[in-house]
Amino acid sequence: MNIPEEIAQRLNDEAVGAALLMEMDTSEGFIRLYPGENGVFRDANGVDWIGCSLLRMGEVKVSSNGSAPTWEASLSYVHDPDRDDLLQVIRDYGVAAIDGRPCRLYFQYFGELEEMFAPIWQPIKFRTLTMRRLIYTHNGPQERSVTLLCEGPFPLRSRPLNGRYTDADQRRRASGDPSLEFLPTHGFDDQPLFGA
Repeated sequence: MNIPEEIAQRLNDEAVGAALLMEMDTSEGFIRLYPGENGVFRDANGVDWIGCSLLRMGEVKVSSNGSAPTWEASLSYVHDPDRDDLLQVIRDYGVAAIDGRPCRLYFQYFGELEEMFAPIWQPIKFRTLTMRRLIYTHNGPQERSVTLLCEGPFPLRSRPLNGRYTDADQRRRASGDPSLEFLPTHGFDDQPLFGA
């Protein structure tokens, strides 16, 4: 994340505020949310973000040592029997509406309290995740929650290309290691691998 120099200097001030913004790129369009007070927040670009006090976002962890930590956001609510069931509406769209699509996280800086209502700084994108799954939970007759699971930017970086390592892959990983030199490339070879 590249923070402009002016904001970086102001981050040391006594009165500083920030918000974590979440943008989901679904097959039905963009959904922009932020945890906090209910209402609409309009950023410096004129984009509206819907505030929701029922939204919880997990910790944003950095990929390190070959790990690709997941990230999750959940929305919990009490179902109103006089209205459509939100959980059922999300289920009707299904996982296909989000699977493999990006979820972007933004950092919104506020230098003063007034900037929350008229921001002068644009949101700074600091992470792009890939949405994968939805988990639905029913607690009792009316409590509902839906959790969005996203994978980090490097989930498959140690996975071999096409699902298998070749001799060239092995030599790149460990030079001088000929262990995959005689690996068959398909299962239809009529010749024996070793001898007759």
